[in-house]
Amino acid sequence: MERDLKLTEKIRKYCLKIGADVIGFADVKHFNKFQKYNQPENYLKNSKTVVILGLHIFDLVLDAWNINPDNGKNYQFADVILENLGNLTKGFIRELGYESEIISYTPGLFLKDTAALAGIGPIGKNNLLITENFGSQVRLRALVTTAPLKCGNPILESKYCKECDLCVKACPAGAFQNGKYNKDICQPYQLLHLKKLSENTSIWCNDCVESCQIYKQLKITC
Repeated sequence: MERDLKLTEKIRKYCLKIGADVIGFADVKHFNKFQKYNQPENYLKNSKTVVILGLHIFDLVLDAWNINPDNGKNYQFADVILENLGNLTKGFIRELGYESEIISYTPGLFLKDTAALAGIGPIGKNNLLITENFGSQVRLRALVTTAPLKCGNPILESKYCKECDLCVKACPAGAFQNGKYNKDICQPYQLLHLKKLSENTSIWCNDCVESCQIYKQLKITC
């Protein structure tokens, strides 16, 4: 299939213009290894590309979870921003003559894996995407589209983590069993140790991100 570089650059520039800090494109063929409900075709027939958008969490307040006391529903500042970016991008792609759909979080696509498949960066030992410009302080949202966009080369190994165990040692939950991340240990600890900013607003533990050598280097240069 022929990929349209000019069209790709037009969409990339638009996404950066409206406020996306990270933008990448992944070929749908790489998603065959996932379950059917985690594949692009499950959301849009004849899809050719997954567009992945990222927002830099330059302030942890953006990562805060909020509970609406009236209905008990949760929302996150970063997710609200990303949803808006996704809707704008979807409208722009429609104007260019192609279909697209914003992917829901559940069941959705694996966003970190999508970013790695798009060539944005690897998944580190901290089980998070590591980007060159923002470390792991990014949140992601994806769209699938019928547009034949030029895709990045998948990154399957982290060059940052080979000789580094900072996140493993820093984890207060001990969630890295034999050096590998264990969600069943991490998540219960997170829920029991939420940092409360107010009665209805809290932030999850961020130690694995803040201990990362990439994060520390970024803090020095900022």
